[in-house]
Amino acid sequence: MSKSVVLIQDGLDCFAEEFDNIDLSTQTIKNAEFEECTFTSCDFSEALFLSCRFIDCSFENCNLSVMKLTDSIVSGTDFLSCKMIGIDWTMCDFKSLLSSEPIKFVNSLLSDSNLFGLSLERIQMRECVARDVDFGSGSFMSADFSATDFKGAQFGNTHLEYANFTDATNIQLDIKTNHLKGAIFSRYEALFLLESMGIVLVD
Repeated sequence: MSKSVVLIQDGLDCFAEEFDNIDLSTQTIKNAEFEECTFTSCDFSEALFLSCRFIDCSFENCNLSVMKLTDSIVSGTDFLSCKMIGIDWTMCDFKSLLSSEPIKFVNSLLSDSNLFGLSLERIQMRECVARDVDFGSGSFMSADFSATDFKGAQFGNTHLEYANFTDATNIQLDIKTNHLKGAIFSRYEALFLLESMGIVLVD
């Protein structure tokens, strides 16, 4: 993969390009397509990507906070060590996914984001900070949420069957109103969930 000299602009169609230190903060990009591209140390904060496609791409050490992905497809894409505060993921087009690979977040800051009602099964959100994220009415079956901080995150009628919460922290969810069959929790968090229901535990 060669380092790109391609200018990101409306209608761009590129494959296997590498973008380093690109600053598109607050800018608008329309109808661009990126496949198997890598973005490193880029600033897309408050940028608007309208009807764009990111297929099997990788973002590393990028600032994507409050980025808007209106009617855009994000499929099979990885985010590593990214700042991604305040993104409304419900604006994406997840009904037209073009990859069987799940979206992956690793060691990233995802707080104050919205995933309400989305179906993102097998999503990976490992070693992240996901405070005050709305997962309500969504389906995240077989997700990997290991070692993620969920302080203030909202779960309600959420499908979390077989999700992995190993070493996750600050999980506050009602086990009566969420779907948790087969979900994996560390012992301490499992006890906390029971105690939060008023159940008294004794040795």
